[in-house]
Amino acid sequence: MGSGASSGAIDNNARSRAIEKWACRISTERKIGLADAARGSQSDCGFAQLLELLRPRIRRLALQYGLSDMLDDAAQAAAIGVHRALDTFDPTQASFSTHVSWQIRGELQSLRHRMRLDQRRSAVNAGASTVSLDALTVPDSATPFEVVDETAHARTERGASDTMVHAMMENLLDRLSSPEEERIIMYDMLFDRESSTEARSERTPEQRRQIVRRTWRNCIKVLAV
Repeated sequence: MGSGASSGAIDNNARSRAIEKWACRISTERKIGLADAARGSQSDCGFAQLLELLRPRIRRLALQYGLSDMLDDAAQAAAIGVHRALDTFDPTQASFSTHVSWQIRGELQSLRHRMRLDQRRSAVNAGASTVSLDALTVPDSATPFEVVDETAHARTERGASDTMVHAMMENLLDRLSSPEEERIIMYDMLFDRESSTEARSERTPEQRRQIVRRTWRNCIKVLAV
């Protein structure tokens, strides 16, 4: 029993070292602009290797976020998070392992919100629920069933607005070199998102409010320059 636990620890340590090695290599190549064909092919292979090393963590997080029935979608969302982590990785701020976990969590949380609309706090309060269109059948002689979404235009406008706000905030937070945790707290506040259980346990509501107020003040200072 002890030998098996020791072997597992060694495997995990080796995996962690390999993740840091590949992340530093790929991130450095991207930042110095090594984009020729040969380097591009090597980078793709490196990214595939990195995803394979992260696969157990991605699966564990997907299950944690209740996405067991859509693991393929979760893997694709997580891959986007890994891409973002490589582009924003700063080894002086945190290890890649920590940085990429926050990015993956953010993408999986967004996926859950898109696919589990009736589980969001606002939907529960409104009594909304997800209904399969396959279940909406009508007799052959009846008028064909048509779905009319009267809120589509407003939601499209809101989506475009959210995208612009997200891009602006991303730029401001980059200029402030804000840690990933504070970024997630800001996005939770801006877009009415529910934080993960782990994020909620690490910060009290008052600490989160203080982070939001401090970040807003710093953003105003940046804009005033």
